[in-house]
Amino acid sequence: MTTIKAKHSPYLKTTYAKDMAIEAFDTPFRKKWALVGLLIALTFPFIASEYFIHIANLIAISCIGALALNLICGNAGLLSLGHAGFMAAGAFTTAIMTIHFKMPIWIVLPSACAVGALLGFIAGLPSLRLKGIYLGLSTLAMHYLIHYGCSEYQFHGGFGFGVKIEDPQIGSLVLSDDRAWYFVLWILVLITALYIKNLLRTRPGRAWIAIHNRDIAAEIIGIHIGRYKVLAFVVSSGITAVTGSLYAYYTNVASVDEYSFMLTIYYLAMIIVGGMGSILGSLTGAFLITVLPFMLLYITDFFEISGVVKNFFFAVQSGIFGLVIILFLLIEPLGLSEIWRRIRVFFQLWPFRFKSLQVTKR
Repeated sequence: MTTIKAKHSPYLKTTYAKDMAIEAFDTPFRKKWALVGLLIALTFPFIASEYFIHIANLIAISCIGALALNLICGNAGLLSLGHAGFMAAGAFTTAIMTIHFKMPIWIVLPSACAVGALLGFIAGLPSLRLKGIYLGLSTLAMHYLIHYGCSEYQFHGGFGFGVKIEDPQIGSLVLSDDRAWYFVLWILVLITALYIKNLLRTRPGRAWIAIHNRDIAAEIIGIHIGRYKVLAFVVSSGITAVTGSLYAYYTNVASVDEYSFMLTIYYLAMIIVGGMGSILGSLTGAFLITVLPFMLLYITDFFEISGVVKNFFFAVQSGIFGLVIILFLLIEPLGLSEIWRRIRVFFQLWPFRFKSLQVTKR
């Protein structure tokens, strides 16, 4: 009698530890691609031009902001339209602390996070009574309150078109060029993604998902939905304020004009296009929506579009964003992350090179 042991698929989870492992490193194939991605990320700033490094840095900042918004909208199922306001709060907290108190970045970032969390707590209180579009309108009101306060500080403080911020310093490293910022920002993206991924596995994360699926059922099984709704606003707004702080540091200016309601629309487009409730969707959506304006600029230059036509072309940029959102809602409501999931499942099943049975010959 001959027993042939077939090779088990690495995608088959047989232990709790394997089920809880980070997906990027749970199979040999993913480990190899993770290593390739790491090598590309490390070599990119040394072979790319300053222009493309700048775009990569903007993508990194957008990734952090999209992760924060997707946490509250995609995972907790709460509509927040105050995203740009919380970013403005983080940016102007940075401006105040660096100009008036000369605080270093390692103190400013936690302080901006605390300010954003406090504002998020206030914005989350209406969620105890409101839901849906009514909750969204209350967060929109918070956005305009923050926007008004920041504009009063900017214009009545004598800062004109924006508050100038000096380059931050981490030890002996001065973040004065895009290459240095590249490593800092993408490390923060990795930390934020891992933090949110693990947070969703904890009691609050599971409570948010339960509230998202059906808040009445969540309350019946003993989840304090009011507490966890407010907590979702606190965590998301804190991370969002850090995003605004990083953007202010990176651009060396905190200007209220940068944080209009249209910025919230852009971030909503990121998580809709990428995929609601998905970390990968937040990253891919942030990449696509951030790169889109640069693609439009390249198209106008490539086809030598000039004059009135070029100005009109950029005037409909917001319309293009809206068209992209509508197409994804009609064609693939779950976003790019769902498209990638289907592709991944296809290659996992084909050509059936893994089997989970033992074949015995007699």
